[in-house]
Amino acid sequence: MVQISLSGEGGERQKLSARAHDAIRERIVYGEFELGRVLREAELSDALGMSKSPIREALVQLQNEGLVEMSANRSARVFTLEPGDITALGEMRALLEGQAIRLAVESDGDALARALAPLVQEGAEAAAAGNRELCSRIDQNFHQALFEACGNRYLMQTYQVLASRIQSLRARLARERDRVGKAVDDHRAVLEAVREGDADMAERILRRHIDDNTEAYIAWVGRPADETAPRRVALEEIERFTRAATAAIGAEDATAEAMIRALGHASLHGVDTHGYRLLPHYLEGLEKGRLNRHPDLRLIAGKGAVAVLDGGDAQGARATYEAVDRALDLARTHGIGAVAIRGSSHFGAAGAYATAIAEAGMVGLCVCNSDPFVRLHGGAERFHGTNPIAFAAPAGEGQPPWLLDMATSAIPFNKVQLSRALGIELPEGTASDRNGVDVTAPALSDMLAPLGAAFGYKGAGLAGVSEILSSALSDAPLSREIAPMISDDMATPRGLGAFVLALDPEAFMGRAAFEDVVHRYREGIRGSATAPGGTVMAAGDREWAEARRRRRAGITLDPTAVAALAAFAQRYDIVPLDHGPG
Repeated sequence: MVQISLSGEGGERQKLSARAHDAIRERIVYGEFELGRVLREAELSDALGMSKSPIREALVQLQNEGLVEMSANRSARVFTLEPGDITALGEMRALLEGQAIRLAVESDGDALARALAPLVQEGAEAAAAGNRELCSRIDQNFHQALFEACGNRYLMQTYQVLASRIQSLRARLARERDRVGKAVDDHRAVLEAVREGDADMAERILRRHIDDNTEAYIAWVGRPADETAPRRVALEEIERFTRAATAAIGAEDATAEAMIRALGHASLHGVDTHGYRLLPHYLEGLEKGRLNRHPDLRLIAGKGAVAVLDGGDAQGARATYEAVDRALDLARTHGIGAVAIRGSSHFGAAGAYATAIAEAGMVGLCVCNSDPFVRLHGGAERFHGTNPIAFAAPAGEGQPPWLLDMATSAIPFNKVQLSRALGIELPEGTASDRNGVDVTAPALSDMLAPLGAAFGYKGAGLAGVSEILSSALSDAPLSREIAPMISDDMATPRGLGAFVLALDPEAFMGRAAFEDVVHRYREGIRGSATAPGGTVMAAGDREWAEARRRRRAGITLDPTAVAALAAFAQRYDIVPLDHGPG
């Protein structure tokens, strides 16, 4: 007899365990958690901001998926593979994928070619841009497309059993530039055979590709751990390297210092996607001309407490910190300072700039728009970017600010890519197909939904606030007009807009009264009642705890970024980055 709980306890715990499950799985599949790493419940609880109970449930589910191994005493670790396991996995891949591509070509080769062609093109562009994480995700989509087109759901279901382990290995192998280029070439050859309608040739090329990758996986597993694991870097060391690298290119010191502040904020606070892993990308932009090494930052309009800053195609952090300084100056005079930015570029985590304003004793707001990935509520095209909104407020001397840094999309786009790789469904109301119809199958997802699901007009409205403040006040491009961040064109500036606002509490009821209220508010959040299995945290609490830990232990960099920085150091004959085991 099936029993249904009518209380909210089970649903709340299920929601928390699902969040923990997705977060841990992504870290395993895309290499942040290395093979064999011990997964301690206490550490995961601190990192994810929840109790151990949902963590424990998530680990059991991941064990069932083959990503986690449990010992007799129930301690957990990331799965490991011996060479024999990898060989057996490769043999199964060859059988399944070989049959899938044969069935797909014989049933409708033209449809398969149409599905594969954009993936081959996107893979080539990502490889040219050096974005190996994106290459890995596109690689998975290419192989997934074979099963989607084959017409045999049992082949697809069997493949999904293996998909998470396959993608875990694929993501690690994608750290090597040569392997990425080889994969792109192989995929192009498969596509040509499909276009010719030659099922035999397509299957032969695909099997050779899988065999070659299997050998590479075995070689990778046999390499010393320090060649494949994330590397730990002291904050002072990565700052030294950043200054040396920008000087070697011939960029101004102010650009280096701005990059250090913004990248350091993200890496320290656990926002690794916007942290020092972006340093190679920024250096390439400075090298090739997308970013101005000596920008002429100047105010081109303004009145009273407002101004417009032309960033002169500066690196984004350089332009935005300049806008922060101008906004603070205006607020000291007028009680409020608002600066719109144009002629800028990718600036990293929006929270860095709101935090800078709060640390100066004022209320800070920062927004920007970005490449379009998000539809409107009820819409059927990519219209907005993830358009972040960051807000920070000082909470008193010796206390970190209250900090909110959020996107206005329902989920990040990499959630779709991960779900597609692992063959799991997306939460309802988070993504749509190309016709704007809500889907839970990641293979059908073409765009993200705005924050709010059935009430997505709220998320779309918030994205619009960010869009208007970022574009209209400075006459900068709209999201749908912005050139992509990842591109083989690193010479053309992108001309992005953004907006920062500073409010001086002293101009209202005084700073002391303001900080006392914020302090009471935050303590009220921290002390409020929690649902069964839940944890309540004030905005920013998790990030500040992570920053304290990373200041002591250092930050981690993935091997791809480390290798790119090593190549840069050799090319410019500067002291290479010093790093150790992660």
